Amino acid sequence: MNAPIKQPSDDRRLESARIVLKECFWGDYELTPNGILDRLETQDAGFERFLFSKIMENSRYPSRHLRNLLSPERLQSLLERYLAQAGNKKRVRLVAANLTGRPELAPEYRWRR
Repeated sequence: MNAPIKQPSDDRRLESARIVLKECFWGDYELTPNGILDRLETQDAGFERFLFSKIMENSRYPSRHLRNLLSPERLQSLLERYLAQAGNKKRVRLVAANLTGRPELAPEYRWRR
Protein backbone atom coordinates (compact mmCIF):
# COMPACT_ATOMS: atom_id res chain seq x y z
CA MET A 1 0.00 0.00 0.00
CA ASN A 2 1.35 3.43 -0.94
CA ALA A 3 1.72 6.10 1.70
CA PRO A 4 -0.46 9.17 1.14
CA ILE A 5 1.31 12.11 -0.42
CA LYS A 6 1.78 14.85 2.13
CA GLN A 7 0.94 18.36 1.13
CA PRO A 8 3.71 20.82 1.95
CA SER A 9 3.23 23.16 4.89
CA ASP A 10 2.28 26.77 4.26
CA ASP A 11 5.77 27.81 5.44
CA ARG A 12 7.41 25.50 2.91
CA ARG A 13 5.16 26.77 0.13
CA LEU A 14 5.91 30.39 0.99
CA GLU A 15 9.66 29.70 1.12
CA SER A 16 9.51 28.01 -2.30
CA ALA A 17 7.56 30.98 -3.69
CA ARG A 18 10.25 33.34 -2.34
CA ILE A 19 13.06 31.31 -3.89
CA VAL A 20 11.26 30.89 -7.22
CA LEU A 21 10.63 34.62 -7.39
CA LYS A 22 14.34 35.31 -6.89
CA GLU A 23 15.74 32.53 -9.11
CA CYS A 24 13.22 32.47 -11.92
CA PHE A 25 11.78 35.95 -12.41
CA TRP A 26 14.73 38.34 -11.88
CA GLY A 27 12.39 41.26 -11.19
CA ASP A 28 10.76 41.06 -14.61
CA TYR A 29 7.26 40.85 -13.13
CA GLU A 30 5.47 42.52 -10.27
CA LEU A 31 4.90 39.42 -8.19
CA THR A 32 5.27 38.69 -4.50
CA PRO A 33 5.58 35.30 -2.82
CA ASN A 34 2.08 35.66 -1.39
CA GLY A 35 0.85 36.82 -4.78
CA ILE A 36 2.15 33.63 -6.37
CA LEU A 37 0.38 31.51 -3.75
CA ASP A 38 -2.83 33.53 -4.16
CA ARG A 39 -2.76 33.06 -7.94
CA LEU A 40 -2.22 29.32 -7.49
CA GLU A 41 -5.22 29.16 -5.16
CA THR A 42 -7.45 30.50 -7.94
CA GLN A 43 -6.39 27.52 -10.10
CA ASP A 44 -5.67 29.81 -13.04
CA ALA A 45 -4.41 27.28 -15.60
CA GLY A 46 -2.54 29.91 -17.61
CA PHE A 47 -0.65 31.15 -14.56
CA GLU A 48 0.13 27.57 -13.49
CA ARG A 49 1.62 26.81 -16.92
CA PHE A 50 3.60 30.06 -16.83
CA LEU A 51 4.96 29.40 -13.34
CA PHE A 52 5.71 25.76 -14.17
CA SER A 53 7.75 26.76 -17.23
CA LYS A 54 9.67 29.44 -15.31
CA ILE A 55 10.58 26.91 -12.62
CA MET A 56 11.49 24.20 -15.12
CA GLU A 57 13.78 26.50 -17.07
CA ASN A 58 15.39 28.58 -14.32
CA SER A 59 15.20 26.99 -10.87
CA ARG A 60 18.22 25.34 -9.28
CA TYR A 61 15.88 22.81 -7.61
CA PRO A 62 12.83 22.53 -9.87
CA SER A 63 11.55 19.25 -8.43
CA ARG A 64 11.46 20.62 -4.89
CA HIS A 65 9.67 23.84 -5.78
CA LEU A 66 7.19 22.23 -8.16
CA ARG A 67 6.25 19.68 -5.48
CA ASN A 68 5.88 22.42 -2.88
CA LEU A 69 3.77 24.74 -5.01
CA LEU A 70 1.52 22.50 -7.10
CA SER A 71 -0.85 19.68 -6.22
CA PRO A 72 0.25 16.22 -7.40
CA GLU A 73 -2.66 16.07 -9.87
CA ARG A 74 -1.89 19.48 -11.37
CA LEU A 75 1.81 18.72 -11.43
CA GLN A 76 1.23 15.50 -13.40
CA SER A 77 -0.92 17.27 -15.97
CA LEU A 78 1.55 20.13 -16.43
CA LEU A 79 4.47 17.74 -16.64
CA GLU A 80 2.86 15.64 -19.37
CA ARG A 81 2.13 18.75 -21.40
CA TYR A 82 5.62 20.17 -20.92
CA LEU A 83 7.31 16.88 -21.82
CA ALA A 84 5.35 16.79 -25.08
CA GLN A 85 6.39 20.36 -25.92
CA ALA A 86 10.01 20.19 -24.75
CA GLY A 87 11.06 17.49 -27.15
CA ASN A 88 14.16 15.73 -25.97
CA LYS A 89 15.60 18.32 -23.54
CA LYS A 90 17.73 16.53 -20.97
CA ARG A 91 16.86 18.87 -18.10
CA VAL A 92 13.13 18.43 -18.62
CA ARG A 93 13.42 14.66 -18.85
CA LEU A 94 15.58 14.55 -15.71
CA VAL A 95 13.12 16.63 -13.69
CA ALA A 96 10.25 14.49 -15.01
CA ALA A 97 12.08 11.30 -14.02
CA ASN A 98 12.65 12.71 -10.54
CA LEU A 99 9.05 13.86 -10.09
CA THR A 100 7.43 10.70 -11.44
CA GLY A 101 9.88 8.06 -10.25
CA ARG A 102 10.32 6.92 -13.85
CA PRO A 103 14.09 6.74 -14.46
CA GLU A 104 13.53 5.51 -18.02
CA LEU A 105 12.71 9.11 -18.95
CA ALA A 106 16.40 10.01 -18.47
CA PRO A 107 18.37 6.81 -19.06
CA GLU A 108 21.66 8.69 -19.54
CA TYR A 109 21.60 9.61 -15.84
CA ARG A 110 21.28 6.05 -14.51
CA TRP A 111 24.14 4.63 -12.51
CA ARG A 112 26.20 2.25 -14.56
CA ARG A 113 26.47 -1.28 -13.17
